[in-house]
Amino acid sequence: MLYFRIMVIRGKDKANQAHFEVGKKVRQTIKELGGTMPENLPSAENIKKITSKNKRRLGKKR
Repeated sequence: MLYFRIMVIRGKDKANQAHFEVGKKVRQTIKELGGTMPENLPSAENIKKITSKNKRRLGKKR
């Protein structure tokens, strides 16, 4: 069963701690499910290169 716990977080230190704990739980869940850890994923293609390719491709269609 999937659920979300709603928390009221006030202050920078508490926000940082909550962020750390959530990230830790996400990583633990990925590991338990046998998923690929984020640091082992291939890096994405540069967005500027993708934009440039799309502009050239769209320009040729006209």
